Amino acid sequence: MIRDNAAMSKERDPLPLTALVLAGGAGRRMGGRDKGWLMYREQPLIRHALATVQARAQEVLISANRSLDAYQSLGHRIIRDAREGFCGPLQGMLAGLDAMHTEWLACVPVDCPALPTDLLDRLWQSRGDRQLVIAGDDSGTTPVVALLHGSLRDSLADYLDSGARSVRGWMQNIPHNLLRLTPEELHNINRPEDLE
Repeated sequence: MIRDNAAMSKERDPLPLTALVLAGGAGRRMGGRDKGWLMYREQPLIRHALATVQARAQEVLISANRSLDAYQSLGHRIIRDAREGFCGPLQGMLAGLDAMHTEWLACVPVDCPALPTDLLDRLWQSRGDRQLVIAGDDSGTTPVVALLHGSLRDSLADYLDSGARSVRGWMQNIPHNLLRLTPEELHNINRPEDLE
């Protein structure tokens, strides 16, 4: 019995990683609204994202560029892009790599409310000897659902300094492992009708 309790306690210990919720986008396809605060199944999208990561991460960061007081009220550290103008999720990832106190950063977008609750465990178990894990399904990858090692920071900064912004463009040249998820788990809320 003691061994079982110890095993259960160990399973509940946080993983040695920081979780980053990417909520800093412009929401252009949502009429410019802040996606994190759009209601989906009686909860704002940011609450769905936090429910996916907060139990297993050592720290949760929220990448946000507006609604800062509202995000601050959730009790997690808020980070902003270093560059103005909604420059894409890679800016949030770079800010997360700069702000984390762990070696690993797990990224989730604020607009994927069906991600599995054991996502961080599955990302962690998928890393092998690679510095990058990307989630995907049979139709391709969803690179904003990813696990990144801190050693990728300089590569990402150089890529952004070159003027490039594509998440796939940066990640395609990095050896990585794939975490296979279902299309339903990776479904994202892009347009107003997706909220229905």
